[in-house]
Amino acid sequence: MVITALTFHTEIPMKRIIFGLALLLTPALASAQACTASPCVATNIATSVTVKSAVTFGVGSDLDFGVVVPASAAGVTAQGVSTTSGSAGSVTLVANQSVSVTADFSDLTGPGAATLAVASTSCGVSTTSTTSITVTTLFPCATPKLIDGTAAATTHIWLGGSVTTLATTPAGNYAGTATVTGTYTAY
Repeated sequence: MVITALTFHTEIPMKRIIFGLALLLTPALASAQACTASPCVATNIATSVTVKSAVTFGVGSDLDFGVVVPASAAGVTAQGVSTTSGSAGSVTLVANQSVSVTADFSDLTGPGAATLAVASTSCGVSTTSTTSITVTTLFPCATPKLIDGTAAATTHIWLGGSVTTLATTPAGNYAGTATVTGTYTAY
């Protein structure tokens, strides 16, 4: 009798193990594709890739307002039009996506900490390494300008503005900075 009881108890766990294995294999069998002929084409799978952002700014040329006498103004537009033999400044943009750009100008500081404010700021964009009325499209410097970085190998962002001196403005060299900021979705 003891032997029969042991046989009876070992059969029940074995049935449970077989049933459990069948349950585990059911999802694999349900998702498998049965082929009835050759060639057999598998079910499509999703594919993906993320291309990293590649955005680079470089210095093209410095903004030069030219030479000015006291009590007058000096200016140059982003299209290169100058009242005092000045030249527009530029920043280059190389990108593999759209970039929104703005520009900000600091005051120019000269002898004895005298300052000249940059007014009538002018910004433009072109795909050429020289600026002109025909190739440079102007935009307000403080308003974000969306540039399609994939449209050209290099995009040039041109900067201009004006400064006004007083009769009492100290003679000398004045210097400041212009900052171009690019905003984009980083991947």
